[in-house]
Amino acid sequence: MSSDEAPSLSEPRKRNRKLTVLYRALIYILFVVAIALALITFNLYGWYNETKKDYQDAFLRAQYENDKNNVLINENETIKSDYQILKEQYSKILIQNEEILEQIQELKIKTDELEKMNKELVEDNIELQNSLKQAASIGIKPLNYTSFEGISSRDSIERGEYLGKFLGTFYTPSAIECGNNKGITRSGKPIIPGISIAIDKDYWPFGTVFYIKGLGYAVAMDTGSAIKGKYRFDFAVFDRNFAKQLGKDYWDVYLVKLGDGKVDNISL
Repeated sequence: MSSDEAPSLSEPRKRNRKLTVLYRALIYILFVVAIALALITFNLYGWYNETKKDYQDAFLRAQYENDKNNVLINENETIKSDYQILKEQYSKILIQNEEILEQIQELKIKTDELEKMNKELVEDNIELQNSLKQAASIGIKPLNYTSFEGISSRDSIERGEYLGKFLGTFYTPSAIECGNNKGITRSGKPIIPGISIAIDKDYWPFGTVFYIKGLGYAVAMDTGSAIKGKYRFDFAVFDRNFAKQLGKDYWDVYLVKLGDGKVDNISL
């Protein structure tokens, strides 16, 4: 081989080397690119998973808020419905209240009328009692007696506790009935016509105030041999004919005040 052919034989080798280096570089670049792509893909996958999780969390929160909002909407509708019912009921109550106020006003007017009528009846009752007690004082008077001054006007009649029906009779403080005409009751006080009554002292102490329907107020001041038992009284008048006309009958009796055995101050 001549010296002139040697360089031509090395040219292919040089090209092969260059190609080899080039291939190696290309492979290295492709490897680096593949690694980079793999890293990018991995990062993208991680980002995708995080984004997916965030999206799911956001979706769940949105769904929760939506459900919560639906609950609030339902509650609001319920409240609106309840409010409407309460409003209607309130309107009815207002109407009923106005009706009640009208009824109260009517009742007040009727009450005023009844109070007026009651006052008139009380005054009539007092006048009738006073008339009866004046009638009881007409007749033969004993040596000692007390004239009743009359019951003053009042707003109501204090009847007290209802005791029941008593058998009532009428007597005069005369010598024929009492053995003397001194007019002194067993309580030691002078008799008061239309007020004094004889009772059984075992049941009613002197000074006890009764209300006898039809006769008015009376005070236990005397006793009598025929007056025995809890439901018995003898009413004092001065005229024997008047006593006979009143006769014997059952009367509704009320206890106004229980006495203490003394007749010091008669207050009706």
